[in-house]
Amino acid sequence: DGTEKPAMQEVRYWYSSPEERERHDAANRQAEKVFALPKRAGKKSPLRVIHGDGALGVRGEGFEVLFSYVEGGPVSLQRGGREWLWRVPRPAYWRAPTENDLGNGFALESSLWAAADSWQKCEIMELLMESPSKVIVRFVYTALPAVPGVETEVFYDVEDTGYMTVSACCHGRTGRPGMPLFGLRFSTPEPVEQVEWLGLSGETYPDRKKGGVFGWHREVPHIPAYLVPQECGCHVDTHAAVLRAADGTKLTLEQVEEPFAFSAIPYTPQQLEQAAHREELPRPVRTVVTVCGAMRGVGGINSWGADVEEPYRISGERDQKVVFAIRLAGQ
Repeated sequence: DGTEKPAMQEVRYWYSSPEERERHDAANRQAEKVFALPKRAGKKSPLRVIHGDGALGVRGEGFEVLFSYVEGGPVSLQRGGREWLWRVPRPAYWRAPTENDLGNGFALESSLWAAADSWQKCEIMELLMESPSKVIVRFVYTALPAVPGVETEVFYDVEDTGYMTVSACCHGRTGRPGMPLFGLRFSTPEPVEQVEWLGLSGETYPDRKKGGVFGWHREVPHIPAYLVPQECGCHVDTHAAVLRAADGTKLTLEQVEEPFAFSAIPYTPQQLEQAAHREELPRPVRTVVTVCGAMRGVGGINSWGADVEEPYRISGERDQKVVFAIRLAGQ
């Protein structure tokens, strides 16, 4: 169809000379310095906290966040008069298996994470801090009774500067299989018109990123034209991501401690996994955003079906975390 396929920038990189690869890497290092995010300098505006029977509201200048005791998380995030949440964000443990995940048996070995991803329950909602300058809310999610022992803590730290820092930690446990990914997933009430990100160009994964070019990039949320729908659309080493609605309003996600991986596509992993061909996928009605602190590689180094190399696997026995910030106020 004349369009470049996701893997081509990686192919070009490894088929170039060592000198060309070094120039490419040096250019990316320089670009990271040039495009460095400015330090947070949001205008401080006192927060107003509203206690309801079933919810906790936090209101700042130009934004509102509503945390639900019943649903176990934020059910509403309004910025600039637009609603950005369809339902409560949840910990993300699963991805639609790639053909390689199926070929090397990883999808079956890690299948408990599919159950944990689909059947979650919020056990605890706790207000840790309340003041005009900061509000911190903690949630604890389990996957009982489907997967005993899985526990993830999620913290929302709303500041008077108009930023909300989101951090999540899945506690490891001896004997658990490797994870496809770990992060936080939410959907928008309607499809976003465009996604921009500061990071590497194209679709990238931990073991498929060397050919990417660092800078600002944009795309319309979509899935590649794979014959069989599967995991897709990831952008690793991302410093910032911007969701743009049709009316021009936007929601910006920024790195805090380390760059993150993210995808913004029209479907959930479960929808992709259930479709044998792309024609079976439903009409897009939302954009599914997954922000990851850990993403498994895709493997297939010497054959399609070869396992992912050790550095690109995610241990289920160690704690996994993700931290990022949502810009609620300002430009």
